[in-house]
Amino acid sequence: YHPTSRRPTPDPSREGGELAGAQLSSDSEALPLTGERGEGLEPGEGLLPSQIDALAAFFDPSNSYDSHDLDWSNDVGIRLYSNAYYIHPLAHMKISYQRLALELGTPLSHERLHYQRGSLDTLARQTVFLPKATFRFRNVWKGGRRSINGNIRFEQERTLLLDRINFRDDSKPLIVKLGNPDLKPKAMTSLGFSYYDATGPKNASYNIAGNFFYHHRDIAQSLTYDPITGVSTYRPMNISGAYRAHAEFGTDRTIDEKRYWTWHVNTGADFDHAKDHALLENALESSANTVNTLFLNASAHIRYNRKTLNIRALGSINWRYTAQPLPTLGESLSALDFHYGLEATYTTPPLWSKLGSGLTLAADATMYSRRGYGTSLLNSNDFVVNASLSQPLLRGKLILRIEAFDILHQLSSTQYDITAQGRTVTWYRSLPHYVMLHAVYHWNRNPKKGK
Repeated sequence: YHPTSRRPTPDPSREGGELAGAQLSSDSEALPLTGERGEGLEPGEGLLPSQIDALAAFFDPSNSYDSHDLDWSNDVGIRLYSNAYYIHPLAHMKISYQRLALELGTPLSHERLHYQRGSLDTLARQTVFLPKATFRFRNVWKGGRRSINGNIRFEQERTLLLDRINFRDDSKPLIVKLGNPDLKPKAMTSLGFSYYDATGPKNASYNIAGNFFYHHRDIAQSLTYDPITGVSTYRPMNISGAYRAHAEFGTDRTIDEKRYWTWHVNTGADFDHAKDHALLENALESSANTVNTLFLNASAHIRYNRKTLNIRALGSINWRYTAQPLPTLGESLSALDFHYGLEATYTTPPLWSKLGSGLTLAADATMYSRRGYGTSLLNSNDFVVNASLSQPLLRGKLILRIEAFDILHQLSSTQYDITAQGRTVTWYRSLPHYVMLHAVYHWNRNPKKGK
């Protein structure tokens, strides 16, 4: 598996008047495909889990093949925008910003693929036209202390030519790969909104933001299993209707008149409507499956900052809930991750002379807790303590620092992911505890002045 497309896009930095000039560019390349590498890929890399599984099944290190891909792309972009400005209350100067912007792209690409593997030798071509558009809006007032932003974007991504060839690849006896000439490009629309206000008393500010992503078309791998021959047949196909919504709110402000104390709160929510193909228990053919997952999170901290003393108490909680992702799992899935702790730094007065620098001490202690995982090994409490000492020497040119990480040997790491195929819980061994000495020397040399 090796996508070879290269798509030049309009350069947003080229602005000249109300109409930014159109761009035209093209390139071509011939790239050998050295293997269908499905190893190490993750769903976050733009592929659905069924695609990841299929790539892993296709990969055969003992059965190489030869492929040459010639690809050229042309993209003409038009950008219309209008500017506005506001007066900065402290600098008393005009700050320019882009109020409206409309971008239209008309990418045209042509691809030619020569694919040879065993008895299969094919030459295929495709020419695709995938228009895209973006509209952005921004308004700033109150001297930059209030702003509102909005955007909408439509984009498409072409499919791999190899997936659109009408062929049958049975180089691996028990794995058959089919093409799909009717496969259509990926298409997605995204919406975004944010509002910021910093006009409150005691430096109070808050922000509200939201996003929505809708997948008109995505690409999944259907799977058919023959129990008599033991052959699994994969075929790419379009799937539509997946979406994800996100919303968040944050606020912070000072507490006292001298601004020693400040606090911050942030909350967020995500709803993920994932769609993919999955082979259910006792089924011989995969079918479209939907998983709905709700993510809720909140974090807060309160800080005391006076001269060289900084103390912060913090906490965070994240909850994930998935309602019956597959009929075979039976019950809903829920996991809770939360942590709370204390951080502190303090720099002493100079220890040796008034011109020197003081010793900086830093320490933090945090309790990491997990609940709702499928094993008691993961439902744990990890109390992590770190500390460090640093001392500048030679008027700040040399800095010595000793750092102790995870003093109590408690740290562990867990990733929890639910896809449209079911539940995945992965436990990673974390970086071991250590004590490290740092020595940093700053050296500057100015060039000699010319005579």
